[in-house]
Amino acid sequence: MSESKADRICRQNRERQQAKRDRDHAHRERVGAELVKVEMYAGTRRDLELMRQVGGYEEADEALTLAIRYMAGLARNNPAAFRAAMDPRNPV
Repeated sequence: MSESKADRICRQNRERQQAKRDRDHAHRERVGAELVKVEMYAGTRRDLELMRQVGGYEEADEALTLAIRYMAGLARNNPAAFRAAMDPRNPV
């Protein structure tokens, strides 16, 4: 007996979701994604949220990634400016 329309739709949905999970997993492996757990205090969370809002990013992770990439570029190209920006006594 052939499958019912509801069963076919359920199977197709299941296959589609599995294919998406497989693609996502392959992409994360290809780009070297790693989940990082960070302990963050209230002031830092507020700062990160401000960066997200001002930058117009959907997620705070994006603001954090871009800030790290920017600072790494600064460290490569202008180490003195990087050290000055990262100085905890630097008035912001």
